Amino acid sequence: MISLRRPVYILFASCLVVHAGILLTARARTGRIDGYALKSRDCGEFYRLAQNLVTHRVFSTRASEPLDPDTWRTPGYPAFLALAISILGDSPTSLVVVQQALSILNILLLFLIARTWMSERRALLTSILFLIEPYHLFYSLWLLSTTLFVTFLLLAWLTWQRTLSTGRSSWTVCLGLVTGLTILIRPAALLVPPALAVGLFIAAVAKRRAGSEPTRSAVSWTAVPIFAIACFAPVCGWMLRNQAVAGHFALSDQGGVVLAYFKSAEVELWHQGRTRDRYTETTLDAERLNEPHSVWDGIDEELRERFSSLPESQQSSLRWQNLAQGNRSKVDSFAVSAALSQIGLSRLAEHPMSTAVCYLVRCGSILTFPLNLAIKVPTSVLIDRPKAATMGCIYLALCSVVFARMFRGCLAFSQLYFPAACAVALLLVATPQIDPRFRVPLIPLLIVLALLPQRSPPPDGDSVETV
Repeated sequence: MISLRRPVYILFASCLVVHAGILLTARARTGRIDGYALKSRDCGEFYRLAQNLVTHRVFSTRASEPLDPDTWRTPGYPAFLALAISILGDSPTSLVVVQQALSILNILLLFLIARTWMSERRALLTSILFLIEPYHLFYSLWLLSTTLFVTFLLLAWLTWQRTLSTGRSSWTVCLGLVTGLTILIRPAALLVPPALAVGLFIAAVAKRRAGSEPTRSAVSWTAVPIFAIACFAPVCGWMLRNQAVAGHFALSDQGGVVLAYFKSAEVELWHQGRTRDRYTETTLDAERLNEPHSVWDGIDEELRERFSSLPESQQSSLRWQNLAQGNRSKVDSFAVSAALSQIGLSRLAEHPMSTAVCYLVRCGSILTFPLNLAIKVPTSVLIDRPKAATMGCIYLALCSVVFARMFRGCLAFSQLYFPAACAVALLLVATPQIDPRFRVPLIPLLIVLALLPQRSPPPDGDSVETV
């Protein structure tokens, strides 16, 4: 067996250099290492949730009493920040440094995953390509769940490999628990468990089918229910908490809000031929609150009609300014979310062709962002078109290699399934919004798919493939 010391040392040293450079860049641009830490409203909410968890043992975004329980966010990332705060204090600088350490861990995890199928040199190349990916580095400076989400996605991938190769129930349980916790970090992972359950079923069928393509899988039929139960356990725990504090057995109250104000609004703008206005029509930027939001205003009118029996004071609070980033109205959050879900679905159904085309095109836009900005500059947004085009073409080349290899059937099931299925699952939930944060978890999956050797069986020791 070839020693892992040298490639790991090279990779770790590279990580230290790159992330030290990112911290210095942040300081040069903002005057502080934590200059980006609280850049968005999301960052501030995560930070306040963590502070309240440490100080008051309450999951709340309120800055003062009464600390009403929050049902908008899921607990994964705030709990991680709370653990860091309890050890290092609540300085945003310390938390940004913790994020850098977590990013380095992600690179090392990717190396461990990749070397299952590749030579150590190719696995090293795979990890370094993700290390220097600009958006993953940029968002590591923000107090957002993106970096931790990538960590748990990679842990799920690692446990998936162990589950397929050993078939042990203990690894299946670990896979389920890690996947469930991934949902609690970011609900965008909701389609990942069904995708993995299908993969376990396929592996179990392939194991029993004589003459089938070998997957080197030891998975049995019991893996699917074991995985499902283990995955649902942490999610169910949080849903029971919401039942206790808000009377609803649900993961969060943001599903309907996202569907109506963001997904259906994107399709509506597409149908109207106004995609250039998406950054003004669907923004919560304080400096743009007075700019036209005609699509959102139309959703608000329909929402108030559905709650016409309520007093005027409660109806008037049903506005996107109060709802689009967490319910700050006087109406039950889950009732509002349910109504917005119905509005969003009805609007998508009104324009089925626009919905299908918008979703399809936006999948490509997310994968190749910021290429779309170079092709069609949005209203009121300053874009360096040559830079955006160059970066976008790099992502386009990566996706092209992946699609070509999948079309040619170069990869075995055991190599292909997890990264391909998870990429599709995450992409379907993100679409039709275009946000580079949603694309960051896809990058390590795509890089591995692009660099995997052709149909080499999973090794018992070191990979036999060489560069």
